[in-house]
Amino acid sequence: MCEERDAAAAFALWAEDDDITLFGSEQSDTARGPAEMRAHMEAIAGASATIRFAWNDKRVHVEGDVAWVTASGTLTVDGRAAPYQVAGVLVRRGRDWRWHTFSGSEPRA
Repeated sequence: MCEERDAAAAFALWAEDDDITLFGSEQSDTARGPAEMRAHMEAIAGASATIRFAWNDKRVHVEGDVAWVTASGTLTVDGRAAPYQVAGVLVRRGRDWRWHTFSGSEPRA
């Protein structure tokens, strides 16, 4: 998504549930439900900023058809790097895993 700028591909990673939720670092980085999520992915894809993530710690816990994911690393936007961390919930849909809940932030020291 970040390199290809493919909003449809990014949206396809999400479950088709009415209560999917994304919370990012900024108040404007919030999306709830499929319509807001699609619009959010389109806004990111249409932005001129160069966005990259590098993860140095990734953890997954699976119970049945639900997985909890945590990761920490670095977010780089237009050459400015900052620590970044994520906690999320994925749900299994058939053979695939889809995001249901995502919360990412730039922690302060």
